[in-house]
Amino acid sequence: MSDIVVLEGARTPFAEISGSFRQITATDLGAIAAKEAIRKSDIQPGEIDQVVFGNVQQSSKDAHLLARHIGLKAGTPIKVPALTVNRLCGTGESDPHCRPLYFNR
Repeated sequence: MSDIVVLEGARTPFAEISGSFRQITATDLGAIAAKEAIRKSDIQPGEIDQVVFGNVQQSSKDAHLLARHIGLKAGTPIKVPALTVNRLCGTGESDPHCRPLYFNR
């Protein structure tokens, strides 16, 4: 089994529906965070083996398969699998804790 490495992370700000981020889709906002995590980790998107992205609710038309679309917009290769975690208000807390369940199979 290969080692699992989480290099960096970035999160989006909290916002209200129809608030200051209403013109930015969930996918585009997630892609901004993903690109920042990639930049901070000092790796290339092609070096990423898996995308895991958590969200609270599908809030825009383009949020279907959210993690997949975010990964692609952040530059990961089309072959990279993606997983969206949705635990409502617990998503931010459970996403890092659940990663071993997703990868250690």
